[in-house]
Amino acid sequence: MQATQKIFLKTTLWLIVSLGGLYGYDSIDEALKNGVSKGDVIFYGDYQGLHQGSAMSVGKNLATYSYIGNTSYLLGSVGLGYTSGFYKNIRAAIGFRAAMPFWNAHKNLILPVQAGIRDIGKGDGAKDFFNHNQAALAESFFEYFDGDTNIKAGRFVIPNEWINTMSDGVWIRNRSIENLMLEGFWVNDYGRIAYYQMTGFEKINPHSDFGLLNLALKYYITPTLTIKAYTFFTPKVFTALGARVYGRFDISKFFIGGDVGYAYSIEGAERYSGFLHNGAALDAKVFFGMKFFELAAGYIHTSKASGWGNLDIMGDNIDPFFVWGGKAIKTQRNGNLIYATISANVERFKFSLTYGSTSYNIASRQNEVNFSTEIGFTHNVFGVFNLLNTHKSTDNIPTTTQINGGIRLSF
Repeated sequence: MQATQKIFLKTTLWLIVSLGGLYGYDSIDEALKNGVSKGDVIFYGDYQGLHQGSAMSVGKNLATYSYIGNTSYLLGSVGLGYTSGFYKNIRAAIGFRAAMPFWNAHKNLILPVQAGIRDIGKGDGAKDFFNHNQAALAESFFEYFDGDTNIKAGRFVIPNEWINTMSDGVWIRNRSIENLMLEGFWVNDYGRIAYYQMTGFEKINPHSDFGLLNLALKYYITPTLTIKAYTFFTPKVFTALGARVYGRFDISKFFIGGDVGYAYSIEGAERYSGFLHNGAALDAKVFFGMKFFELAAGYIHTSKASGWGNLDIMGDNIDPFFVWGGKAIKTQRNGNLIYATISANVERFKFSLTYGSTSYNIASRQNEVNFSTEIGFTHNVFGVFNLLNTHKSTDNIPTTTQINGGIRLSF
């Protein structure tokens, strides 16, 4: 193996941990003084119009939750965070976010109770911001890193194809074996703390104190060609096995690549899992681009009996639509989603446009378009705009239009 490749493989964890973690400080005072503080203030608004179909709550957990109805609200949100430098091999982080609606189109709107997700909410803003305390602990953790082993404990986001929520738990990665990354995480609670949604944190497995356990190994054939195998285990709810192959190749100024994954979920008894049969998901994506833009096309298929079951108990990142987007592929059986995406990131301007069509059950279909853009007016002032529309109305996923965004000030 070439020396440069060995260096790349040994420092992958360091790149994930962050640039500031290469050298640890021998003094706690120095580590604290050289920490990084960040914050943002956002004035955010959301409009959702229900054109056809019935207003409803879609999804049975925080990861798939959505209230579909005619709503509008404006609010202000503030986020603060601090991450220390490394004291020898250890660092810490703490963060908070608070949000308060100052206008609701329907002040007395009573949102439906979702068992295990939320109590009664009131007002349009409560459909997305239903943390009763109005303020919450955001990403906060202790972290250990020695060059090969990285351990993080606390509240954080785990980059994973089956997670788009925040976790309370422990995450361990190790690169002691050449070309191989060993990974495992345990999660007890999960929720979402973001500028567009704040939820409570719920126990991921209400039927057992075991929580959720993930074990994975990832083999680097080359630095940009990998094979991954993993398992999820949540007693009484589900046990899953999965694999993924990812490759990216540079050709002159362009790059091309693909990503293919398959997961099978062995569902527990229906009274615990919510499913009578096992679930499965196959996803594939190809992409092409250069420095500033990318074109991608993909396909997702879920099982005929139970869709992908509880695989998305913590959300997913294989669905190209926003977390606030349509729910057809997330919640319906026998889903087949075909989509195309174009995205660009040029200096302080970036956007993404995705169109997809999901067929499910016997003869149902839901199409969706998502557009997202962020414009940096200065280095610290950004405009955010998101638009989605679902069409080809069905009783399962009605026709809706949702527009949200605002002005974000970072510091």
